[in-house]
This record gives sequence, structure tokens and C-alpha cells, in this order.
Amino acid sequence: MSRVFDHIPDSHIDILDSKCYAHVATLRPDGRISNHPVCLLWDGKHVRFSTMRSRQKVRNLEADPRLAISAASPENAWHYLEIRGTAELADDPDRSAIDAVARKYMGQEHYDLDPPGTERVTVTVHIEQVSVE
Repeated sequence: MSRVFDHIPDSHIDILDSKCYAHVATLRPDGRISNHPVCLLWDGKHVRFSTMRSRQKVRNLEADPRLAISAASPENAWHYLEIRGTAELADDPDRSAIDAVARKYMGQEHYDLDPPGTERVTVTVHIEQVSVE
């Protein structure tokens, strides 16, 4: 049975600290749901992810900031959490968020896979509800 919180419970922080791949669900302009894989950053207070400004999820979140994220432990898919909340978008001109992703997920200082001139956005999730299993 799922348990519901208004924060990330200690029992599930290991997922956010891991190199898990999460899926973020946003609402498209036509009202349908769109779902995208992302790498998560966790600073003990906020869940964040980086994305290219040109992505549909940015347009979706600019129009409607509500989102849901699901993430499972890489070791045990039945140990997971779902986060519901709203997104705050901020430009990332110094690429600090995507470089943090590179350090966590790739073991390198800088993310070097974007085409030249790519604009990055950092999405900060304001958590409203967390369901865990």
C-alpha cells in the first residue's frame, strides 16, 4: 500500500541520490499527457532536472507548471516514489545544472553532448505530494 507525504521521506532519499532515470509527466497544450525520461538532481531540499530550452516539456511547463515524476531504485524497481508538484523554470547560462548531471551520471566535470549554442533550462520542482512504495 502506498504511503503519502508532503516531502521526500528518508526511506526514499536513496533513490534520489542514485543514478536513477526518472520520468516526468507534463500536460501538452491539447490536454494529453507527455512523459519524458530525465536525470534527477537532489540537494536535500529540491528535486531538479536540466533540459534543453527547445524541448516540448519546457513549452508544456511554461503553459502549465504542474508535473509528476516517477523514479525507481536502480536495484529494486518496486522501491519507488512519485512526486507531484509544480515546476519553476530558470535559464542555466553557466550550465551549472547540466554539469552537475554530468558529474553525477557520467563521472565527468562538464556535459559535452549538446550541440553548440544549446540553451539549457533548470527545472526546480516545488513538491506538493509524494507517494512511495
